[in-house]
Amino acid sequence: MLGLPGATTACRLRPGGDGTRMSPTRALVDRPDGWNEARTWRHRSSGPRRGHVAASLLGLLVLLPVGLGWVARPDGFVVYPFLQHVTGDSAVVTWETAVVGTTEVFVGTGEPLERVVCVEGTRTLHRVRLADLEAGQRWFYRVRTRTASGAVIESDIHAFSTAPCAEAPLTVAVVGYTQDQPWIWRQVASRIEEERPQLLVHCGDLVGLGQVKREWTEEFFDPARRLLASVPLQSVLGNHEEDADHWYRYTAHPRPAYCYSFTFGAADFFMLDSNRRIGVGSEQHGWLEEALAASTARWRFVVLHHPPYTSDVDDYGDGRRERIPCGDPRTTDLVALIEKHAVDVVFYGHIHAYERSWPLREGRIDHEHGTVYVQTGGGGGYLEHASPGRTWHAAKLRRAHHYCTLTLAADQLELRAYDIEGRLFDQVARRARPRRGKPAGMAPTTARATPRSSAHR
Repeated sequence: MLGLPGATTACRLRPGGDGTRMSPTRALVDRPDGWNEARTWRHRSSGPRRGHVAASLLGLLVLLPVGLGWVARPDGFVVYPFLQHVTGDSAVVTWETAVVGTTEVFVGTGEPLERVVCVEGTRTLHRVRLADLEAGQRWFYRVRTRTASGAVIESDIHAFSTAPCAEAPLTVAVVGYTQDQPWIWRQVASRIEEERPQLLVHCGDLVGLGQVKREWTEEFFDPARRLLASVPLQSVLGNHEEDADHWYRYTAHPRPAYCYSFTFGAADFFMLDSNRRIGVGSEQHGWLEEALAASTARWRFVVLHHPPYTSDVDDYGDGRRERIPCGDPRTTDLVALIEKHAVDVVFYGHIHAYERSWPLREGRIDHEHGTVYVQTGGGGGYLEHASPGRTWHAAKLRRAHHYCTLTLAADQLELRAYDIEGRLFDQVARRARPRRGKPAGMAPTTARATPRSSAHR
């Protein structure tokens, strides 16, 4: 079977909010929308396909949907290999080919790559879990697919690092809103790659139209293929993903894994879908409260799409003509929960600009006990403006394409923001707050599905 998170210790499913344990096998086979990762995929779109073009690829006849579809490359890849769900001893590698074929990954500490991991059967979407790796070490891998005709689709050798131990330094890149302008996203991804982060966290809006496969293959994965082959990606749903099958297919999260957590080094990350209900009484709110209470990590970070705090001019009213909320109203209850459990930083996107708050607690600036809120929505799309005048909570504003880095070393946190030219324009440092217990690993978890809100727009 494919290396799904629910079937491995790298990404083990835990009970949802009602205590029901999801079956990874049923999540794979019994998807209500008809997707079975090992067999077939039914294309969903809002309109008819505009046509098909016949093309020859590796001696085979392949039909390429035009317009809303995808384009196969001469080397046979639709999506080049990318990493996810990397832990101290495992990693998940995913790639997609234009034709059905076998699934093999060669992995080792250097050439020759001494281990081969195979998945039985044939498919176009390939996923392999690499296990029994050593924490904090450099590993090298190559993927290979053989077609029925005997043709070979093979990648270059790529390198990655397993998650470090809790005592080791860690650098994480954070980005959001990479949609609409892939040439910008390509430049941002190249800058991030230069930083050599160990993890990439995405705050949503990976693409502009989540139902359109070409936006994933051509506008998200391809511009960042070098980065994603070496740095594991963990993301949350934005409104532009449209809760589409493609996000679930490519992220290796069986439905309804829109809400999950994971540990990387000394940090716990809590990933939410703010398109769904997150207020008091919602499943995600209850799940987050329980997960934060159980966390003993030195550092805690919450990632969602919609802004708890923002200076944006027109998403929540018209800031030129009236007083408007300082954040998305649906996040109000979440702020109290975040601050109750001493979350260090909250990352989000949705607004297409950069903003960092002062450390905030109970509606006031609190440099000792407050949580910092960081809006990072400049990974590729069109930019937005802030309201006239300075909002009380804003420590730094910038209308620019950008990315952030988060470096953790012992009890020190350093947050930096860079523009598309690699110029540093914001920097802040904080010390860790006292935590109970010792840092402990926490397997990624998921919450059970709840109805979609009208906010998916």
